Amino acid sequence: MPDDAALSEGASPRPPDGRWTEPFRALRHRPFRHFWLAQAISLTGSWMQGVAQRWLVHQITRPHSEAMLGITNALTALPVLFLAPVAGALADRFERRRILLGVQLVATAIALTLWLLTLTGWVRLWHILALALMMGCVRAFDVPTRQSFWVELVGRADLMSAITLNSAVVNLSRILGPSLGGVVIETVGITNCFLFNALSFLPPILVLWKMPSLGSVNAQTANLLVSLREGIGHLRDNLVVLRLLLLVGAWSLFGGQFEVLLPVLADKVYGVGAKGYGFLFAAWGVGALIGAVFAASMEQRWRRGQLVIVGSLCATVGLASLSFVRHFPLALPLLALVGLGMVTQNATCNTLVQSLVPDSLRGRIMGFYSLMFIGLIPLGSLFYGTVAFFAGALKALLIGALCFAFAALALLTQDIPRLP
Repeated sequence: MPDDAALSEGASPRPPDGRWTEPFRALRHRPFRHFWLAQAISLTGSWMQGVAQRWLVHQITRPHSEAMLGITNALTALPVLFLAPVAGALADRFERRRILLGVQLVATAIALTLWLLTLTGWVRLWHILALALMMGCVRAFDVPTRQSFWVELVGRADLMSAITLNSAVVNLSRILGPSLGGVVIETVGITNCFLFNALSFLPPILVLWKMPSLGSVNAQTANLLVSLREGIGHLRDNLVVLRLLLLVGAWSLFGGQFEVLLPVLADKVYGVGAKGYGFLFAAWGVGALIGAVFAASMEQRWRRGQLVIVGSLCATVGLASLSFVRHFPLALPLLALVGLGMVTQNATCNTLVQSLVPDSLRGRIMGFYSLMFIGLIPLGSLFYGTVAFFAGALKALLIGALCFAFAALALLTQDIPRLP
């Protein structure tokens, strides 16, 4: 068990009560404000491309598109599992602003390539799979660098606000992007989704290009393998941080990927079709938005460790309760509760991890965080798909909730609730 000094090492000072103690206080920082707004546009474009890409795969491979859809989704997440720790180590070596700028440029090139292939009619399945894998590699470098970049934009005192605002814009784009993508596909054609995504990267590229250097580059002479060992050693010595990362991983494995069953629930359980599926997804997203505001608001009233417990409890109760519901109207508030708990837990874990690690290791630790948060998504999807195949969708929700509950009980030791 770590001592009090270990728990408080690197902890950020809590901002005093006042005007900027509310959820939006990070917006007072101009660099963050500009990048946050630019990211909102870019993420919406990325979700539009995701919908269009899946629809394109379905069109090419139907009537047996399920397997290829699963493979395409896996290719966008699997690289994070293998590359995120390396990307985190690079984020500790080089200026994060420049890494993010390079990432946006490569992502733009990928979107433009897919646009040209569909525009000319040359697109084939292997093109889509190869570009999905490339985008997964981009994601592996983007996520840990972006997560460790927030503290450079707002400082430690406003880190919780920055992370929850980021969660809010991610979930808002998750609602808007697919909706806009569907409209664009129906009205002006699927090709334009890829073009819009390419154009949506321009705002963050311009913001990052004009942004002055905000953080110092760590002077490291050790090779990447040694740097990675240093990060692993820090996790071994700081069990609180390790438990927080494992909790995030447990949710990715047993909780978050329940979304793969939403089409089944909409069609076979509630009988509401595609329109109802959209409402289910939207309810989850609305709950996530509420969770982002809730987590940032309650930071001044509760300990962050307590927020982790509250978020985990809300997500577990919502997911378990959903497994007993067979009426569509009752499912909507429960999905909102899951979204609220998910964002409260993940955003608070993110803030705590970054508050407990030294700046020199921030990129590497956030690389491991990204591995847990995103890299395990394919395994979580496989878990829910397999359990639902043998036991049914509703029982899969209950089994997933119970597995996460047991993991949370094992990881949320007495050290966690007293974290500041």
